[in-house]
Parts: sequence; C-alpha cells; structure tokens
Amino acid sequence: MEQDRIEYEEYLESGGSTDPASAVGGSDKTTAVNKMVLGVDFGTSSLRCALLDGDKSSIVEDRDGARDTPSYVFYEEGSEPVLGRLAKQKLHVGPMEVLSVHDILSGEDRQKGVDAAALMLRDVIVDAIEKKGAGMIGEVESVVTYAPNYTAVQQEILVDAAKSAGLIDPYVVCEPVGALIAARKLEIVPATTKAQNCVVVDVGHGVMHVSVVKDDDVVATKSSMIGGALLQDTLVQVLANKFEEKNNGMKLRDDKLSLQRLYDEVEGIAAELSKKSRVDVDLPYITADEKGPKHLNESISLNVIKSMVDELVKEDEGLAGDGVADVVMGDLMEVLTASKCTPFELGTILVVGGASLSPIFRDSVKEAAVKMGGEDFMVKVVNVVEGGGREDMVAMGASLALEGI
Repeated sequence: MEQDRIEYEEYLESGGSTDPASAVGGSDKTTAVNKMVLGVDFGTSSLRCALLDGDKSSIVEDRDGARDTPSYVFYEEGSEPVLGRLAKQKLHVGPMEVLSVHDILSGEDRQKGVDAAALMLRDVIVDAIEKKGAGMIGEVESVVTYAPNYTAVQQEILVDAAKSAGLIDPYVVCEPVGALIAARKLEIVPATTKAQNCVVVDVGHGVMHVSVVKDDDVVATKSSMIGGALLQDTLVQVLANKFEEKNNGMKLRDDKLSLQRLYDEVEGIAAELSKKSRVDVDLPYITADEKGPKHLNESISLNVIKSMVDELVKEDEGLAGDGVADVVMGDLMEVLTASKCTPFELGTILVVGGASLSPIFRDSVKEAAVKMGGEDFMVKVVNVVEGGGREDMVAMGASLALEGI
C-alpha cells in the first residue's frame, strides 16, 4: 500500500525506530491475529533482522542500537569467540583469526559453521525479541534467507544454526525472493510482477547476485565476486599509494593498525562518494617515524576510483569483462538466456544491497538496461531501492514471506 511506503520512508528518516507505529504496514487498521515472524538476512558482511508484529514489519536493532551487526567472528586460542563489531575491528590487525560467518559457512567444517552462525544469531535475535516484548524466542516463527548460490548443505547449516540459536523449525527463502516480496509490499514494484519474470540485482559486500525470479521461485542466477569489498580495497589502495608517494615510500599497508584505520575510514568515504564527485580525506596521526607523527590529507575523485575498480575487474581472470558495467551486462544476459526470457518480458529489474549505494554499481545496471532496450525501457523497468531500504529488503521480505500461509 502507498501508506505503507510513506510510513516506511518516515521510519528510515527517524533513524529506524522500532516503534511499531513507524514500521512497514503500520497503518491505522488493526489485526485480530498478533502473528510474529522473524526474518533473518545473513549477508556476506552483516546480519540484519526484521520482525513482523501483526501486520507491521520493522528492522530490529541489535544491543548496540544498530540496524545491522557485522557478521564476523574472532577466534583466539583459549578465549571465547568475539562477535560483531569487536571482531570486525580486529579484521586487519592480526595475528588473531577473524572470519566472516559467510566464509565459515563456505568452509569444510560444518559444525564450525553452525556454531558461528548460531552464536551470531543468538546474540542479535534474543535482544530483538526481548525489545519487542514477544516473550520466548521459541514462540516466534522465523524465516532465514540464503544466498542464491548456496548449496543444499549450506542451506542446511543455516537452518541448523537457527535451530541452535533457539528458533523453532525455521522456513528458508532465497534472498532475491525476499527482496521482491518486500518491494511489492512497499509498492516499489507492482503486485502484478509476482507472476512475471523479474530480475533482482543484489550488490552486497563481497558478491553481486543477479537472479531471475518468477512466482517467488528463482529461475536462474549468476554470482560474481564484485561489490563493496572491491570498492573499499580500491579506496585503501589509492590512499596508501598517495601517502607512500608523499612520505618517502612509507607503506601504510605494512602497518596493521594503520591498515585497520584505513579500512574503517573508507566505509564512510564510499558513502560520501555516492553523493559527491570528490571527497576530502583527513586522517591525523595515521602513523609515525623517528621524526614524529604522520598525517594523511588527500582528495579522492569518484572518476579515478571508478577507473581503478574497472581496471581491477579487467585484470581479474575470474570476471568476464573490461569493467563493472561489462560484468553486469554479461550476468544479466546469462540469466535471461538461462531462463528463456527476453528483456521485454521482464516485470522489473530490482536493484538492492548495500553496495548499490555506489553509482559505480547502480549506474552499471542502468547502463546495461539502456543497452538492452533503450532509455525508455530502462526508466520503465529499473527500480533502484534508495536510502536504508536497499539493505532492508531481504530481511523484511523474509518476515513477510509467511503471509497467506
């Protein structure tokens, strides 16, 4: 409903309050059934949960008051695993072992994957349920999403982890299906698109998934290793190289504390470059030598970063294309061919995921659509989810997936 969409935009502008009145579906109408469903989105870099309370779905905050939790686990011999932000802060410091839950799920140690994912889920969802006053966690239905390139074994690990965290008989839904469910609820795309072939381009931290979905079923999918991590690595490389040139060859990437500071900084830089063509970077006391402290002061251009990202894509033998736009175009054509669908049969091309904030990625989808069908076609079918919603779609769609069941 249009009212749902308006309230959701107000919800984002208010900072994502968990007040049910500001959540999706929070109209004046009431429902006799106080059904609670927890939707869980385990991304490559973060965990995000949404709770459907009656007819209202909202993103739930973790114990730090954040709308998502970094999905990292830090292991140190003789100590309990450290989760979330504390683990992420050690990602480039070493020598301790910091792994993303996604990497663990992709590994050979099944039990380690179950334990890591369960730890993360339990840490987030227990607080979430308590904040909502929903009672015991086992009283809440749940839907866990999985990436479209996950194997059956990886899906089973996620289900086992959810059960270990206290969720009872969780359902599973593929991520692009969840994104479309939420987009229909918010009228970002028409309800009629459910019966049509739709493309979901989900640009995450480490992977971009391009999927064709029809009747809430994934018909074809292609995954490429591009996303937010590639952009952040490029930004770090540019800043470190500029610093080295001006400071007699000092290598910030050889200093683990300096490297961690760079990675912490570039998240904000990437967000700024989504709105500006140039960003000034000021990092005082980034390192020191025998003469005293050193400071990093640089200006970064979006065009330069885009060129470097494209060059890295071109050099990567695992990617087919001379840049991001080529990869996006190739992946789109591959899934359309696999699903025996032409571009003009598409109900929508929905663009979601945290990294779609960057014009390097979102504009590549638009460019591909123009090449496939022209400017008018692109305007008609491409829907780029804006604001914080780009990262909410999968979790919210998961919480809504049981409607009508």
